[in-house]
Amino acid sequence: MNRKSDNYQNQWRDTDDDPLDTYIEKMVDKSRTPESGSSSSGVTGRIILAIVIVFVGLSFITGTGFFSSDGPTNAISSVTDFGGPSQDLLDRMNALMVEMGYTDLTDEDLTSLREDGVTATYISNIRSLGFDELTLDDARRLARADASSAFVAMMIELGYVLTVDDLVQLRDAGVTAFYTSNIHDLGYRDVTPDQLIRMQRIGVSTSLIEELQAERGDDLPLEEIIRHRISNQ
Repeated sequence: MNRKSDNYQNQWRDTDDDPLDTYIEKMVDKSRTPESGSSSSGVTGRIILAIVIVFVGLSFITGTGFFSSDGPTNAISSVTDFGGPSQDLLDRMNALMVEMGYTDLTDEDLTSLREDGVTATYISNIRSLGFDELTLDDARRLARADASSAFVAMMIELGYVLTVDDLVQLRDAGVTAFYTSNIHDLGYRDVTPDQLIRMQRIGVSTSLIEELQAERGDDLPLEEIIRHRISNQ
């Protein structure tokens, strides 16, 4: 089985570090450390700068707009409301939802959706990938399973025609587009979603496949690899 050189990389993998948090932490640490020859006004200035960065960052994350025409006052009140999303954010989300046909949603409905990871942008992205009739329940299921729009897009790019159920099952089993792409690159472009789920659940790694191919040939059947892994657990 010939290996193909093209490798669709999943470039949307999560990272543990937030660059904004790291930068703010560094700025605050600097403000706490006195430097030789520096004045108290310099320290105060750095503290103020750190506070401004916090509010601008939170404003960006929540979508409130620190420098909007409403001025910074509304932005500050929005980002400091840690009990939930601001009313402005909910109103803007509701407007987008109505445009997509999701009407009669209360603030509680919108807040509940956001708590599950469902935003108007998320729904719009999933719908644009061919799921025009996406229900809110299905959107919740996808978001809870961590089926990002990037994951869905990459799986489609890899040639799969999947339902919401398929996507949820794949993610629940830990299957990623990156893993699927690597399996394809090892020559198994006809690997099915069910095989991907089985392989991920029993721990069939790409390194194991490469090792077995080196021993038995590149055209080693995938089912034989799966049986080998099961018998050697």
